[in-house]
Parts: sequence; C-alpha cells; structure tokens
Amino acid sequence: MKVNSADCSWNNLVNCAEKCGFNIKEGRKHSKVFADNGDFITTIPRETRLNRYTAEGIIKAFQKFGCIISFR
Repeated sequence: MKVNSADCSWNNLVNCAEKCGFNIKEGRKHSKVFADNGDFITTIPRETRLNRYTAEGIIKAFQKFGCIISFR
C-alpha cells in the first residue's frame, strides 16, 4: 500500500488501517486505532488535510504493528 503523506486525509489513513486488519473506534473529532489484541496504536484526527509530519507519524505507528505501508 502507498500513501502520499503530503496530501493525505483521515479517510485515507482509516482505510489503510482497516485493510491492515486494525480495529477502529470512532470518536467525535478523532478515530482511535487498536490492534487485534486490544493494544492502542494511534489516534487519527479528523481533518480533510493532515500535516505531512502527522501523517508520517501515524503511518510509522502502523508499521510498528506489522502493516506494510510505504509513504512518500
């Protein structure tokens, strides 16, 4: 999977998390991502355009839990 971190929305990251098999719990302003065993992975803010460094940090958190995502 490839994600463009310069032009990334919360929808893109939630879709990536679902494809990786993570559990999503929707909040009011954020989406929380959990692994299958219940470990907390990260929080995704609901914004149409995320900061590049925020998106990269979320993708790196996914990678730590075994999801194969490359970003540019």
